[in-house]
Amino acid sequence: MTATTAPPPLNPPDDIPGVTRRHRLSDLYHERTNFQFIKHSKRWLIISTTLVILSIALVAVRGLNYGIEFKGGTSWQVQMQNGKSPKVSEVRTILAAHGLGDAKVDILTPSNGAPSVRVQAKVLADPVRTVGHALAQYAKLHDADVEFVQNGNGGTFTFTAPKGVTPDKDQISATLNGLGIIKDPTITVEGQTVTVDASKLSASKVTEVSDALAKYAGATSNDVSISVVGTSWGRDVTDKMIRALIFFFIILATYLALRFEWKMSVSAIVAVIHDIIFTVGVYALFQFSVTPATVTAFLTILGFSLYDTVVVFDKVTEFQKSLTATGKSTYGEMVNRALNAVLMRSLSTSLVALLPVLSLLIVGSGVFGATALEDFALALAAGLFIGSYSSIFVAAPLLAWWKEREPQYRALAERRRRTAAAAASASTGVPVVPVDDEFDAGDGKRLGVPGPPAVPRTTIQARARQQRGRKRR
Repeated sequence: MTATTAPPPLNPPDDIPGVTRRHRLSDLYHERTNFQFIKHSKRWLIISTTLVILSIALVAVRGLNYGIEFKGGTSWQVQMQNGKSPKVSEVRTILAAHGLGDAKVDILTPSNGAPSVRVQAKVLADPVRTVGHALAQYAKLHDADVEFVQNGNGGTFTFTAPKGVTPDKDQISATLNGLGIIKDPTITVEGQTVTVDASKLSASKVTEVSDALAKYAGATSNDVSISVVGTSWGRDVTDKMIRALIFFFIILATYLALRFEWKMSVSAIVAVIHDIIFTVGVYALFQFSVTPATVTAFLTILGFSLYDTVVVFDKVTEFQKSLTATGKSTYGEMVNRALNAVLMRSLSTSLVALLPVLSLLIVGSGVFGATALEDFALALAAGLFIGSYSSIFVAAPLLAWWKEREPQYRALAERRRRTAAAAASASTGVPVVPVDDEFDAGDGKRLGVPGPPAVPRTTIQARARQQRGRKRR
């Protein structure tokens, strides 16, 4: 015989309708709470629906602030020298002179060390990269396969064509002349190796901005770190992220359907989608920058949300084994007890997970100036909060609402109402029926048998107060 774990009994007098007991902190610690999560499901539905609608509206109106990794762009960063303090207004004045008045300017101030200036702008036309890309396209290579060595105002491009591509001077010359960047290049072909000498290249906007920032910081051009990301790279990352989410949902649905049941699987997916929309809405509201670190944290919080939901569903499955046998509660009440049983565990897990995240935000980013961790920590903080919320107020109530529509649990709910009515009749001496129409316990069909009116709630509450008074004495 397999032993089953019965749900913990309700704290008296919580088993009397309309009567609740005030909770103490010790109840939370010892898992003796009886918060009515399922009873107020409509309230959570309104809150969650409002959050989702507001999040979608924010994304539609404000949009997301994508970093240059997604939309493409150029980034410069230089550390200030000689104790000089940078100012955003001064940097913007310098950038405006080069046509970059709308660039994003950040002042990075670490706790130990000189401050730095970081500038992010749209992708700028760089002659070296443009020529290198054109040569790579001609030879069917990657851009990194074309080497460049600068020499004064010009330089030398070198690449080795793969087998199947026969280098032709005329074709290469026509390709370069179409760019309008190199004038009269010298092209040398030796087998599969091609060398293009350019005595002079057009002025690079990237180099001009780099020189201007170096001058402002009191540094040299070599001290300015430059990062250029094309728009194609951002599209590739976005596509991979979407595919990863799709695979995540497929694996999630399959696992939960096999581990529990398909209704739990759907409820968990709805909760995860709720978390995604809310987190995206937070980023749209505060215009946090969406970077690859954000995506990493984003996938991390989905895993945490799933973990919290699985913990709840595992406890529901444990209590469900004795639900039909005892018939002492409805499916919704059983889910409510399961939520109270794991409430302390969920709160403790969330708190422990939030502590290092808050340390990253407050200490790492705020005190030590580690802004590279800020995007990661912001996504984690928002996701941990909403993940804990959705497992209790979205996934569990949705499951309870859905399962109570099944005939066996409808009949069980009616049996529970009859039992409660009989108990109320015995305590008050007045006949009580839970509803006007009774149900047959076998198939849940209405029998159409009218009953007398139910006892007012105030009468039951008065009787409960009398019982408590006797116990105190």
